[in-house]
Amino acid sequence: MITKVRLKNWRSHLDSEFRFSSGTNALFGGMGSGKTSVLNGICFALFGNFPDLQSKKVKLDEIIMNKPIEKNRAEVEVFFVANGKTYSVKRTIEKGKGTTYSEFREEGKLIEAPNSQRVTEAVEKILKVDYELFTRAIYSEQNALDYFLTIPKGQRMKKIDELLMINKFEEARANTKTLTNRLFDRKSEKQKIIDQVDLETLEKSISELKSSLAQISSERENLRKSLEEISSKRKIIEKEVDELRELNKSLESLKREEKGINSAIEETIKNLKILEESLKDKTKEEIEKNLGEFKNKMKEFEKILKEKRDSYEKLSSSISENKAKINFLKNKIEELEKEVENKLKVKNELEALRKSVGNIEEKIEEKKSLYERFIGETKEIESKLKDLKEAIEKLSSVEGKCPVCDSILTEEKKRNLIKERERQVEEFNKRLEETIKNKVKSEKELKEMEEIRRKAERLEDEIKDLEEKQKEYENSKMLVEELKKENEKIEEDYGKLKAEIEKIEESSKEISEKLQEAEILAYKFRDYEERRIRLNELMKEAKHIEVKISEVEEKISGRNLEEKEKELREISVKEKEIEEKIFGIEELKKEKEERMKEYESKLSSTKKEMEEVKKLEKIITDLKIFEIALKQTQEEMRIEFVEAVNYEMNKLWSTLYPYRDFVEIKLNIEEGDYVLQLRDKSGRFINADGIASGGERSVACLALRIAFARVLAPQLRWLVLDEPTHNLDAKAVEDLAVTLKTRVGELVDQVFLISHEERLEDAVTGFLYRLERDKEKDEPTKVIMVS
Repeated sequence: MITKVRLKNWRSHLDSEFRFSSGTNALFGGMGSGKTSVLNGICFALFGNFPDLQSKKVKLDEIIMNKPIEKNRAEVEVFFVANGKTYSVKRTIEKGKGTTYSEFREEGKLIEAPNSQRVTEAVEKILKVDYELFTRAIYSEQNALDYFLTIPKGQRMKKIDELLMINKFEEARANTKTLTNRLFDRKSEKQKIIDQVDLETLEKSISELKSSLAQISSERENLRKSLEEISSKRKIIEKEVDELRELNKSLESLKREEKGINSAIEETIKNLKILEESLKDKTKEEIEKNLGEFKNKMKEFEKILKEKRDSYEKLSSSISENKAKINFLKNKIEELEKEVENKLKVKNELEALRKSVGNIEEKIEEKKSLYERFIGETKEIESKLKDLKEAIEKLSSVEGKCPVCDSILTEEKKRNLIKERERQVEEFNKRLEETIKNKVKSEKELKEMEEIRRKAERLEDEIKDLEEKQKEYENSKMLVEELKKENEKIEEDYGKLKAEIEKIEESSKEISEKLQEAEILAYKFRDYEERRIRLNELMKEAKHIEVKISEVEEKISGRNLEEKEKELREISVKEKEIEEKIFGIEELKKEKEERMKEYESKLSSTKKEMEEVKKLEKIITDLKIFEIALKQTQEEMRIEFVEAVNYEMNKLWSTLYPYRDFVEIKLNIEEGDYVLQLRDKSGRFINADGIASGGERSVACLALRIAFARVLAPQLRWLVLDEPTHNLDAKAVEDLAVTLKTRVGELVDQVFLISHEERLEDAVTGFLYRLERDKEKDEPTKVIMVS
């Protein structure tokens, strides 16, 4: 049983709360007052969906209030009792985000949150009803009480099958049929593959290939043994050929070396004769003595030259340095001359300034004293003016006695006193004006004198180093003259020293030539001795090479390289022929092995396909049996459902319909579809579609709706009716009200009635609410509890 519902920002509901009890609970109100929104809220809270949302008639964002105030989130919460426990389910939606939070509680304790799907599953587990069953069996949408009769004939069975989920069996049967056909096609394809293969011929070919491969392997083994013998022999000959080639190569190298040594001996003897001729009548001791003397003389000349050149460089450096100093001093003298000239001009300017002004400091003190005197006079006059003005103000306002002398003050005396003081004010104003002019003038003269003082100080600062600059100028001129005299003497010494150096260099050149001749003779003596030593070494080497040549010729003797090379070529050709035969046999063996592998694979694949065909045949047979079983199950479920519904309808028919013109109601299957029928007193069944009375149709549809709820959701015992009076006349409405009030309560525990029809208010046994809303002002829904 649902006990409470809360809607916040849900369509037109700003913050609405409803309490419900067992029996018939009702929401009444005009069109657009928010009645159906309450049922949609209940459905959404329980299952996260409702019919208009599922069919996309509305979007989730449109559920959130946008009039009179636009909101960004909405919330719905439902409390219900099941199995003796109190549960609550709450869901929150936000614009642009969908359902952002969901929770499910048992006795106030949180069971599941925040995932919407898991909350829905938890609710379904407790209620034992899912969304599809709730909306088809329990929840009658707006104006859809006679929903069953409005389904076109030929489609009712499909809709009822969906409600019972029998359509799942039909889908399974259709899928089974499709799968059977696919498997049959697959089996046929595999059978075609099997039929294309001659298994007997294939097995015979494999046997022949195995025999041929054994013969080829034997032949290859014999050839391998022959190849090993020939290869071993070829290696021995090859080694001998390599040895002979190496000996011949060594012999040729030794002979080339012998020839080279003999040529070197001849060349050395020739060079020794030439050297002996050039050293004729000369001894080693004489040459070494001359060489030593010339070296000593060269050292002496080099020492003297170094000393002279050092002195020469110093003189040259002194001349350059003095010239640089002279140039520097000349530039400095020019600058000093200009600077002294400028400072003399400044000195003359300062003297002229002092002569025209006199004692500057005394003048400044006089001007300052005069300026301060004028300031004092100005303040004194301003003070007197202030006192006079205050006296005039007091005299103007005083009556009777004088405020100063306490004498009687007549009007005439008062006027005379005021007039006298005004004259004094005028006189002081003139004096003040004159004093201010004098003050401004004296201030200007003071500033001018201070400026003259600053100028005099600046000029004094500029000429303070005049004497120093004049002295520096005279000193620089004297220094230039001294440097010129010094440079003349240095240049004279410089010329003498240059002549001495040239003379020494000439003598040094003569000694250097003699030293060079002595060094050449000494080199020839050394070369002669080295060549004699080298000649002895070459003679020894020639003898050693001769011995080696004899040894190699002895090893080669009696062995013919050409014959051995010919023998090697012949055996190599034979070895190659055997290798090619082995390669050909291996290629043939490889080809036959691949062919045998292909045949064996084909044989294995064919046998596998045969096994697969057997399995497919069994599966197809089982699927056909399963398909028949599904069809029989569908038919049996429909029969059982019809029997259960008819049992429930007839159990409650007399309660819902108190008249005796129709004594029985039943759901029947005719021409492959469902029909709702009523039996009259004569025993004839009439289709409810053809009944003229709206009330009878409504009661019949109500009976069917309750039966569906009791059969499909026996544990829930709820019924939701939204605008059930659609297309009903006044009498039918009255009958429906009586039925809901007096009879339905015996069949279901709780009914939710939504209507604008006030005549149904008598049907309410639980809570009755009236919903009001001023649509023109876009006001939110106002909930009024009537009872």
